[in-house]
Amino acid sequence: MERRTREESLLPTLQLLSYAIIASLALLMSLKAGSLPASRWEPMSAGAFPRIIFLSIAVLCTIAFVTELFKQGLPRTTWATCLQSIVKLKTVIVNLVLFIAYMAFLPWLGFMTSTFLYLSAAQILMAPKRLTAIVIALLVAAVFSAGPYYLFSEVFSIYLPRARW
Repeated sequence: MERRTREESLLPTLQLLSYAIIASLALLMSLKAGSLPASRWEPMSAGAFPRIIFLSIAVLCTIAFVTELFKQGLPRTTWATCLQSIVKLKTVIVNLVLFIAYMAFLPWLGFMTSTFLYLSAAQILMAPKRLTAIVIALLVAAVFSAGPYYLFSEVFSIYLPRARW
C-alpha cells in the first residue's frame, strides 16, 4: 500500500463527510416537502415530486458512502490536518454561514433588508479594507437589494417577502 501525504489522506474523509451531510439534508428536505399542502383535485400532493427527488438524492449518497467505505476503508487522518484545511477555507465557511443566516432571517427581515445586510457583509468580508471599497460595497448592496425588489413587484407583480416588524 502506498503512503499518502496528510493532504491526500484528508480527501477520503471529506468525501465521506460530504456524502453524509448531503444525504442528511436531503432527508430533512424530504420531510419538509411532505408538509406542503395537498389539493383535493390532484392525486399527488404538491410535495410528492420534491419528496421523490430528495429521497433519491439521499439513497444515492448513501450508496456512494457505503461503496466508498468498502473500496477505501475507514479514512485515517489527524485533527491537526483537518483544522489546517478548515483554516484555509475560512472565507468560504464564513460566506456559507452568512448565506444560511440570510435565508433564516429572510422571512422576518424581508427581502430588501436581509439582502442588503447579506450582500454588505459578504462584500466587506472579501473586499480590501479601504473606505472607497466599503462605500462601493454598500452602494452595490443597496442597488442589488432594492433593484430586484422593485423590478419583481412593479414589473412582474411578484411580491418578495416583506419585513414582519
